[in-house]
Amino acid sequence: MSKSPSHPPPESPRSAKPDDLHAPAFEPVPTRPRLDGWTPRRQADFIQALAESACVSEACRAVGMSERSAYALRARADAISFRNAWDAALDYAIRRLSDAVLSRAINGVAIPVFFHGEQIGEKRFYNDRLAMFLLRRRDPVRYGDWRDRLEWHGHPEAQAIEFVRSKVAVREDGVLETAEPGQRLARRLREIVESLRRAARLAREGGPFAEDVS
Repeated sequence: MSKSPSHPPPESPRSAKPDDLHAPAFEPVPTRPRLDGWTPRRQADFIQALAESACVSEACRAVGMSERSAYALRARADAISFRNAWDAALDYAIRRLSDAVLSRAINGVAIPVFFHGEQIGEKRFYNDRLAMFLLRRRDPVRYGDWRDRLEWHGHPEAQAIEFVRSKVAVREDGVLETAEPGQRLARRLREIVESLRRAARLAREGGPFAEDVS
């Protein structure tokens, strides 16, 4: 009695999970069992490729499918988990891009130096415009465009001068009599209040944080 040819079991939707941690697990969209279709494994491989490249067309090429079919699969009513995994993969890829850009701003980019057709070394290029863009976006309080609209009041070395004064005050506090620290504290509190008032006036003149400081 001849045995019937064995066929591999159909791919289970729950078995289609990306191998790497940065590609999220999800419930694949149920599709008809076609070798050239969006099988659960192919959906998982697409999400994996999308997380690595942040490019839908490149991820489609990696799994041998068309962009049109990928977007059609995404648009299905029962593809909620697939859509969420798609968006999470793009978020991860954008985060990688952000880290890479920050590294370029801090460490620069190595540019090879050639002489007579041979590389003899390299020089490092730093993009100041990229660095300033990151500073303005990541620390807008210190480097935001709104500060350019404020009129500057004070000495250009005000922070250094204040630092020196603080060190002198600390040394003087070490030899004060028992009753004197309270008097100095009250005077210092009055100086802080006056400083806050000046900051509030500056903010009302052009800063976006007027309500916070006033």
